[in-house]
Amino acid sequence: MTSSRIAAVLVAALLLAACTTTSPPPTATSSAGGASPTPSSFATILPDESPSIAPSPSASVSGTTYLVRDGDTLCSIARDWNTTVPQLQAWNAATYPSLATDPNTLQAGWVLIVAGDPGATPLPTIIPTPPPSGCSAGNRVAAGSQQTFTTVPNAGHAMALTLDMGGRLEPGVDILNFLIDNHVCATIFPTGAMAQTAQGQEVMEIIRAHPELFEVGNHTMHHCNLVSGGGGSPTTAPCAGITPTADFIRSELTDAEAILEQFSGQQVVPYWRPPYGAVNQAVRDAAASVGYTKTFMWDVDTIDWKPISDGGPTAEQIATKVISNARDGSIVLMHLGGYETLDALAIMVPGLRDRGLLLTSLSDLLS
Repeated sequence: MTSSRIAAVLVAALLLAACTTTSPPPTATSSAGGASPTPSSFATILPDESPSIAPSPSASVSGTTYLVRDGDTLCSIARDWNTTVPQLQAWNAATYPSLATDPNTLQAGWVLIVAGDPGATPLPTIIPTPPPSGCSAGNRVAAGSQQTFTTVPNAGHAMALTLDMGGRLEPGVDILNFLIDNHVCATIFPTGAMAQTAQGQEVMEIIRAHPELFEVGNHTMHHCNLVSGGGGSPTTAPCAGITPTADFIRSELTDAEAILEQFSGQQVVPYWRPPYGAVNQAVRDAAASVGYTKTFMWDVDTIDWKPISDGGPTAEQIATKVISNARDGSIVLMHLGGYETLDALAIMVPGLRDRGLLLTSLSDLLS
């Protein structure tokens, strides 16, 4: 790793650390005078997933200034004034040199330039719609006609965390226990093959014990690519060298269904998710012919299955992506074997709830 890369990583870590404190409402002054203070913004603005190069420091900027108060962080000030941490560093590095490399050196009483234009004001307070009192799971919709969801329309101020269980299962038990401790409802998509493993059995026992939080959808028996063949987990044996037929697709679903219903104590139809997200109309038709009419995709992909060593995301990057991109009716794709998923959830769950979003099951969104 080059010295410039190391420096960029260190700066990114410092920026994330700077974003963890809630600030009081800002008070502004202006070089042109008269910026009236308003409460701070509720909107969540987080650092990019990849560190960016900060703007060059400015020796002198004519604009709006802000008196730093106890509890402020550079990130909270950037959020309130609709700017970025690197821009604040660039505007104020000449006056406060330590701020250019370490946002944590910010001190109450400093006067920061927070906007390039005189007379700017902070963003107004946004009061979120309070979520319902709690989430629910298991109230499945009827099979009905075929539907494919990347988001759930008309879901209100709620979203679904979904976790696939088609491969690596560490730390799946810890993830489920975290969700239990924090009363987070979720929809789990296991494969039949993984549900039969020792770790899978432990996971399924937890799901069975908490039907008020967890519901199960079908992720097929062997995690084959149902469009072009190949894939498979934990073995590629049934998937290799084939072009899946309608009968093969139906068997993948019905074989898994028997196992998942036995171990979870839940009816599985009509919910399913195609492995790898590989689906076309022929696959949907085959699935629907055995009752699987509700195909669930996603609009936020955490890519948590890829380890950091192979270029996968950190826990902070996963959490940032979800908090920044989740919307009403969003479906977030994660994995019970995600490398950084457990740590990401510890950041993500409070961050999403701070936005007023209810974290619930797919059934709850559809009801």
